[in-house]
Amino acid sequence: MNDNNNFLGVGLFFLFIVGIIVVGSLGIYFSTRQKTEQMSNTDETVLLEDQYKEDKSKDLIYFENESTISEKLNITSKTPVINIPGEDAKAVNKDLKKLVSEVNNSLKKISNQNNPTCTYGDYDDIYETDFLDYGVYTYQNYLSLVIRRSTYDCENGISSTYKVKSYTFDMQSKKSLSSTELFQTYNTTFTNVKEQINNNLTASQSMVDDVPTLLIEETLNNLKEQDTYIAYIDEFGDLNVNYVVKTNTVDYNDTITING
Repeated sequence: MNDNNNFLGVGLFFLFIVGIIVVGSLGIYFSTRQKTEQMSNTDETVLLEDQYKEDKSKDLIYFENESTISEKLNITSKTPVINIPGEDAKAVNKDLKKLVSEVNNSLKKISNQNNPTCTYGDYDDIYETDFLDYGVYTYQNYLSLVIRRSTYDCENGISSTYKVKSYTFDMQSKKSLSSTELFQTYNTTFTNVKEQINNNLTASQSMVDDVPTLLIEETLNNLKEQDTYIAYIDEFGDLNVNYVVKTNTVDYNDTITING
């Protein structure tokens, strides 16, 4: 009887060990497979992007002529380059150089002012200047560059974004898409976009001394493509509209996802 129990115990122990080995092997297999699939998806994404590039050694949008305007204020200058072939990309790159040059020329130094109200040491000799921030998004065959223009002066500091600009490319056709074309692609219209902005602002409205803080009607009437509003496709494939909100105090920037 004891021999049978011993034999049964050894058998169960053996099966237990085999079970551990099998489960461990399956875990390693699926973990390795998942990592391999992730690497494969990453490689496929890189190859997909590479087929659209004019210079395959660089990103779809890269930056050149980078310089620091103010280290203390974290203000820099750099020129974006659309790295896809075609006449539209060439034209946009030309416009981008002009824009960056225009913004760089807005720089005024404290040391050049007759009666400066600011101290040189506190502000890196920056009396006032405009500067640009960039956002780059890719989704399938779409490439978007978002540009936000803000201003700084040594008395009031950094302002909210007061101008916006964007470029969205269909990399397959090598064409730059207007906001109207993006609206059509997502089965919506400018009228629908204004309605969604109106709803968003109405829901966010607040009162100070019985006076509305958001100037909704002025914001809607002030919507001007490539100036106070832009449309672009983000990395999730959503159509976004970024716009300048007019207020009783300081204007600011907001973004909504458009529902068709």
